Amino acid sequence: MTNPDEQDYGLIEPAPLPTDFEVFFARHKSEFLRIAGARLRDPHDADEALMDAAMTMYRKWPRILAHANPIALAHRILDAAIIDFYRRRARTTDREITCGQLAYADVPTADDLLHLRGHDRLDRVLADLEQRAPLQANCVRLRYLAELDFGQIATRLGITPGAARTNVHLGLKKLHDLMGLPDTGEGDT
Repeated sequence: MTNPDEQDYGLIEPAPLPTDFEVFFARHKSEFLRIAGARLRDPHDADEALMDAAMTMYRKWPRILAHANPIALAHRILDAAIIDFYRRRARTTDREITCGQLAYADVPTADDLLHLRGHDRLDRVLADLEQRAPLQANCVRLRYLAELDFGQIATRLGITPGAARTNVHLGLKKLHDLMGLPDTGEGDT
C-alpha cells in the first residue's frame, strides 16, 4: 500500500495563468484591493470580492486585452464584483447566525465598531453622490481611496486628465455640500 501523500486521487492540475495576466494582476492588485476595501470596509470581504473579480478577469482576459482601455474594463469588472458581493450578502443575511451562536468567532470589539462609526456618514454621502453623479463619485474614490493621480484616473475611466481633475473637484464640492460642512472660504477673494 502506498503512502496517502503519494496516492493519485485523479486531481487535475490547474492550467498555468497566462504570464501577461499574472503581470497585469500583480501590478494592479493593491490598487484593486484599496478600492474594494474602501467600498466594503472589511479586508476579508474586499479580498473575496477581488478574487471573484480576478476570476472574471481571467475568464475574460482575451476580451480585456482586445479592449481599447484594458484597465478601465478591469475596473468595471471589479465594480460589478463588489455589487455582486453586496447582493450575495443581502440574499444570505436571513440564513446567517449571530456571533453568540458560534463556538469560536472573530467577534468585533467596541473599538472596532467605534472606528467604523466615523465612516458611516461618508459612506452615505458617497452613495448619494454615486446616484447623482457616478463619474464624480468614481473620480473621488480613485483619487482619495485608491490614491491615484489624475492621469491614472483618466486612463481607468476613459476620460482626459483635465476631466478627471474637474470631476474630482466637483465631486468634493458636492460631498462637502451633502455632508453639510461649513464653507472653508477658499477661493472667495
